[in-house]
Amino acid sequence: MSRYSSWTEVKRQMREARPEVSDAEWEQRKQAARASTEAYVVGHHLREIREEQGLTQAQVAESVGISQARVSQIERGEIHNLETMRAYATALGARITVTIEYGDRRVGAA
Repeated sequence: MSRYSSWTEVKRQMREARPEVSDAEWEQRKQAARASTEAYVVGHHLREIREEQGLTQAQVAESVGISQARVSQIERGEIHNLETMRAYATALGARITVTIEYGDRRVGAA
């Protein structure tokens, strides 16, 4: 028998070990983990674009009007709002678009 478990099995075991956590709380945790992962990926891509352009964090910080430390935080996925991402992307000559998807419909929102 394999010493590895399927992801489904791992999740089942976690839920059994924490019966006091409601289904709603598990869903909130899952959504928070997904948002954190997505922010990390966005920060990583912003860093890649900055590096491709040969810019330093300090140069981007000056362009955006924030500290170099804040640029570092953004690149590590500590992104708190869309406007921060939009300002950072603009400093790199890029843009961020927002799309609302519902079923097979797609609507540009910002």
